[in-house]
Amino acid sequence: MTTQILIADDQGLLRAGLRALLSNEPDLEVIGEAENGATVLKLARELSPEVILLDISMPELDGIEATKRLKDILPDAKVLIITVHEDESLLQEAIHAGAAGYIVKRAVES
Repeated sequence: MTTQILIADDQGLLRAGLRALLSNEPDLEVIGEAENGATVLKLARELSPEVILLDISMPELDGIEATKRLKDILPDAKVLIITVHEDESLLQEAIHAGAAGYIVKRAVES
């Protein structure tokens, strides 16, 4: 059985990279992509993903507010916040909103 994932980030390159990375895992399936907070809510209702990878800083609806609404729509879905922010209070706010965890985006130095 595969875990169905919805990716929500306003950066298309990041969405494509995550999709490519996750496609190498046979038990994971990316079922949709959203470029803003409003679209992630719409797709969550339509697709019922088990996991939502959600950028904290998106247009139309930020990741924290989107997390609160997603947990109302899909209480059993796991929301993982993706962020460049390492501010502990912001990350705790995301957890308090219902996120299961977070991943900090960092540039890789060569």
